[in-house]
Amino acid sequence: MKKLLFTLTLAGALALGGQSAFAQAKKKAAEPAAAEKPKAADTAKPKAEGDAKKGEKAIPMYVRADEIDTTAKTITQVNKDGKKAVNTVTATTVIHNLEKPAKLEDIKKGDYVSGNRMKTGENTYDIVKITKFGPKAPKVEGEAKKPAAEATKPTAEPKKK
Repeated sequence: MKKLLFTLTLAGALALGGQSAFAQAKKKAAEPAAAEKPKAADTAKPKAEGDAKKGEKAIPMYVRADEIDTTAKTITQVNKDGKKAVNTVTATTVIHNLEKPAKLEDIKKGDYVSGNRMKTGENTYDIVKITKFGPKAPKVEGEAKKPAAEATKPTAEPKKK
């Protein structure tokens, strides 16, 4: 019985191992063919140093427009420490304000701008999409979050028996 169990286990392992080896050999054979053919994206235009890398995702943006330059198409935010973050509107940037099409000229100094952007340098970004802009919304009473300590306290003490 032990001999039969060992034989079946060995046969199963060889069968699975053989499939894995076959898949690896097939993958290695496909790699040189893919390397020989240039991809359409590679031949279209050389990537600049600041362009987004493949697989890089856009990050959320919520900035105050301290300076707006419509000729250079930039929105600059001055941080608390005095550093400037420059957000550039590109040719592919989509600008909407609450689902209505808008233009960069519609954004005023002091408006808060939200959307998505890609990091291109230490303090420079390319804006992918602007979804909303305007004055900062006032806080509504009752919407403030409770501190973590208060949130974990039970509302009523359990009754003792």
